[in-house]
Amino acid sequence: MKNQCLEPAVVLIKKIYALYDTAIKHFDGVCEKKCSSCCTCNVTLTSLEAGFLIAALTQQEKEKLLTRLKQYFPQKRYIPKMTSNMFARLCMEDGDVPDEHNDPSWGECPLLVDDMCSIYDARPFGCRALMSQINCRQKGYAQIPPIVLTINTLFLQTIEQMDHQGIFGNLSDMLTLFLMNKPFKTVLDQVKKKQDARFLFNEKIVVLMIPPEHREKVRPLLGKLANLS
Repeated sequence: MKNQCLEPAVVLIKKIYALYDTAIKHFDGVCEKKCSSCCTCNVTLTSLEAGFLIAALTQQEKEKLLTRLKQYFPQKRYIPKMTSNMFARLCMEDGDVPDEHNDPSWGECPLLVDDMCSIYDARPFGCRALMSQINCRQKGYAQIPPIVLTINTLFLQTIEQMDHQGIFGNLSDMLTLFLMNKPFKTVLDQVKKKQDARFLFNEKIVVLMIPPEHREKVRPLLGKLANLS
């Protein structure tokens, strides 16, 4: 991977990822190298994260990534019907929350190579937020402390807010879209024109999904996130 360019969005997402690493460093997980049970084809990300990921790659790496995506593109994968902030808004408005289907058995992430992430340093937040205090492969599920789930949601909402003029979708769809070397605005216009159901437009935060018992615990973190944005 090449050195990150100093575009404001790239700098911002790097700071967010660094802040998240600091926020959860005291929570012990059992995840280790080649532990890839959670690395499915159902990962989602914002266009801000996609831009960061692509900016981290050399031209040769971009070409290899696009080739790999085309070769291992998952035909059945999670297509989101709502973003984090949309879900929060619908709950606040007592609106209808759409049914979504997300099955890990649909397959592994197309970016896995020998059970290791081929873009690990630039992986999206959805991947960074996955951790467990038990062996997922043995137990069949993850065990995540409730406060970590709250922190994860807070970062998901904040990242979406920072990219409120962008889009959201499955990793395979998003990277294929952005690796075609089209300007960002052109991609957005294309999505709007086609009304492509694979992608959603991000929303601003209308309410934070923080349980009452966690509000004081995450207050300092809220301040740090506000200073970043």
